[in-house]
Amino acid sequence: MKRNRSLLFVTLGIALLLATTQVFASPADMSNAQATPGAKATEKANEHATKRANKPHGKHENFKGIISAVDSTSITLTLRDGTSVTISLSADTRMKFPGPKTSTPGGIQPGMKAMVQALRDQNGNLMARKVMIIPGKPTKIHRVGIVTEYTAGSSITIQAKDGNTYTFAITGETKLLPAERAGTLAAGSRVTIIAPRDPASGGVTVKGIVIHPAKP
Repeated sequence: MKRNRSLLFVTLGIALLLATTQVFASPADMSNAQATPGAKATEKANEHATKRANKPHGKHENFKGIISAVDSTSITLTLRDGTSVTISLSADTRMKFPGPKTSTPGGIQPGMKAMVQALRDQNGNLMARKVMIIPGKPTKIHRVGIVTEYTAGSSITIQAKDGNTYTFAITGETKLLPAERAGTLAAGSRVTIIAPRDPASGGVTVKGIVIHPAKP
């Protein structure tokens, strides 16, 4: 009889110990139990979906036209059919200018031709991914006049036939033509300024100064 009671007490003790172990399981054990491969995969899928929701989506849309307005937040193009489209700019928008990579790009200005690659956000608004300025043909400027001021290697000012005064910057690449008259260039000389307009920046660079012979 006593042996049966001892076995009963031992059995009850083991059952009580098991129940206590399940109730007081540590949070770390519970966390490890939840961190199954399936749970991790679900968590990664949720993170990926959240990232995609916060990014523009859909196919790239390309727009080509003349810039009619531009500021730090958006760019507006006038398309070939006469319609306009406004596209938002952000810190992630890449700007591409024509010319060598080592050159300093000029500012984007109305009147320039551009192509914009864009995506639509969740609300259907266009977001610019890339803005590419399209170079046009250089516009040649020929100004004939009398030199009023001249600083070698720096600048030249002439009074043109139309009565207006024009000042041009001179660089190390500016050629004085013909070379044998280069030493005669001074105030009072009659010259022709050859200065193509840069289609990317809108600026003017003097390529050559033709020095006409002095009148007898």
